[in-house]
Amino acid sequence: IIAMIHPYSSVGGGALVSGVNDMSIAPRPTVLPDRNGEATKKKNTEPRTERESARDRAALEAWASMGDTPREEDGDNDSGEEKSNKGQQRQPPNSSPCPPLNRRDRSDSCAIEESLSLLPMQTTLPGPKLICFDGDQTLYSDGANFENSPKLSKYLYLLLKHGVTIAVVTAAGYEYQAEKYELRLSGLLAYFKERGLEGEDLERFYIFGGECNYLLRLGNDYKLHAVREDGPGGWVVSTKFFAESPGNWSDADITSILDRAEACFQSSVKDQNLRARIIRKKRSVGLIPKVDEMIRREALDETVLRIQTELDEAKVTLPFCAFNGGRDAWVDVGNKRVGVQVLQSYLGIPAEETLHIGDQFLNTGNDFAARSVCPCVWITSPEETTYILKSILRLAGVPLMALMNTPLAATGENGGSESAEGGDEEVGKKIVDFEEADRRSSRVMMDVYTGEYITKMSKH
Repeated sequence: IIAMIHPYSSVGGGALVSGVNDMSIAPRPTVLPDRNGEATKKKNTEPRTERESARDRAALEAWASMGDTPREEDGDNDSGEEKSNKGQQRQPPNSSPCPPLNRRDRSDSCAIEESLSLLPMQTTLPGPKLICFDGDQTLYSDGANFENSPKLSKYLYLLLKHGVTIAVVTAAGYEYQAEKYELRLSGLLAYFKERGLEGEDLERFYIFGGECNYLLRLGNDYKLHAVREDGPGGWVVSTKFFAESPGNWSDADITSILDRAEACFQSSVKDQNLRARIIRKKRSVGLIPKVDEMIRREALDETVLRIQTELDEAKVTLPFCAFNGGRDAWVDVGNKRVGVQVLQSYLGIPAEETLHIGDQFLNTGNDFAARSVCPCVWITSPEETTYILKSILRLAGVPLMALMNTPLAATGENGGSESAEGGDEEVGKKIVDFEEADRRSSRVMMDVYTGEYITKMSKH
């Protein structure tokens, strides 16, 4: 009966194959070898002994005690020896060199990496070669920083480690002030450093600020560096062949779009009596709430629809994006369609091998434009992003058991360091303490709208 339960079913909900759903199973012919080594068929008509029944009950209880952890195969060893402790795991032949782990830590990253190493030799994993992400509400909460997401950090690390290019295509526009983007991604970059990601794996991580205006790449010092725009190999020069590329924009056209958008924002504030202020940057203009105030979503949508109509009727020649950011509204010169196209062209990755993941696919969102240049996944939270990446790794051949759980941080639940069973030293490298990363980043506050640093007043 145990053998017919799907190995990945949860206890109490395990489906039985071929419609078997009770204990009344008809005897089935069993193939047994005779004295000459040839297989013969024998009916299971003899009653089961009390010892066999007790052994089966013990095996069923051992499997059930594992919770939602998949049952391991017993191999070819049918000696019938009972385990001294119920639920104890036996080390399979040709097992991992990693020390034995307890049930909570059995899905450590070393197990996942070992599973990936068993895949067919190739330059990248099966699946997308370029994965683009929105920032707010996709990798981290809206207006927050990437600080405490160990599972998401692990999956991004594994994708980079095995040839996938990762790009954060975000509306956050701090020009080429790399330290401000680094603050927003502080926990993720700390994870890469602790895991020892290096070389070409690091250089496959990009961030595209201002939708498509400021391209930065991660270096061997675990810091972001501006990618050269002009000259041989510059990303602006090398992508000028398509009309919407930033290399073909004129300053006069940029100024015209921003002037019209700013005028629309001013009229919306007056008409709707909004408690908001307007800020203008080099290639964007935004409507943000005043301190301790909130702008209703309906008012933001109304403002965005007004601007879209105004710019469409003016027949502006440059691509733009007017969108509702959830708590604010912005107009950027350029959009994510251009951003993804620039990355595809600059990196030489075709559209069918590109994937964009974001949360704003309505006509008042800034991920909407990316639908015309690559497949997209519409999510609503960083937790859903984590699930999507887990699915990509699973479809690439990573065993499900290796992705089920995530190891704890370097410090355990009680403050002590985690170790494997039997007193062995901690498995693999020390994983970043996300709580400590959160505390450190909270010492430096930044206005996510303007990019200005905020001095935190001491309580003493």
